[in-house]
Amino acid sequence: MSTIPQTATTAAPTQLGIGARFSIHPHCDDFVRVILDALDDVSQAGLTAGLVLETDEVSTYVGAAEAPAEQRLARYLAGVVAAASRRSDGGHVVAHVLLSRGCPGERTCDLSVTGLPVADPVDVPLTGVAAVAQWSLYPLLDGSSDDGDHMVPIEAAIAAAQRRGTATGPAHYATRLAGDVAEVLATAVDAWAQVGASIPHVVSHLTLSVGSPSVGQSR
Repeated sequence: MSTIPQTATTAAPTQLGIGARFSIHPHCDDFVRVILDALDDVSQAGLTAGLVLETDEVSTYVGAAEAPAEQRLARYLAGVVAAASRRSDGGHVVAHVLLSRGCPGERTCDLSVTGLPVADPVDVPLTGVAAVAQWSLYPLLDGSSDDGDHMVPIEAAIAAAQRRGTATGPAHYATRLAGDVAEVLATAVDAWAQVGASIPHVVSHLTLSVGSPSVGQSR
């Protein structure tokens, strides 16, 4: 994969505060073991390299300290979800993921940065674990777009997901994605990064479900 060199006009990941918050919920009695073993699996696989991890009572912050920021985040998140599914013997696992870049409230965000990086599409190996997700994208324009219409980048992102084959239809307040955990997360991360190349503050949210007993029962 090619990477874009950091220059005086291209912001580094730490300058934009590129990162995620996530929580994972295995629906089983020994959920603590499943979570801890899954986290150990991704650490042993080297998927924490270039990331800053901070866990509290609610969620885990995953900050990208090094480029390629988006790929590091996508591979880590896909690894955790897939590992939790395997550690729970294919049981029901839910994960909530919040992706953010350029947030004025982020402690490491430098609002004086003007050079927005253009990220390559992420390369996330398939996990063999199927997931469905409800995905939302929020370009926080703040007057930075020529037409000021926040739906333009959202509709473009949904169209890209449809071409990719992961978008399966609309849901209330969200778009439904389905496929391998890697492809689902890559779809969301690529769209978020692409919008972030022209809009400084972008947020995306996903709820992923693996092994749900409700599969095939959606209305």
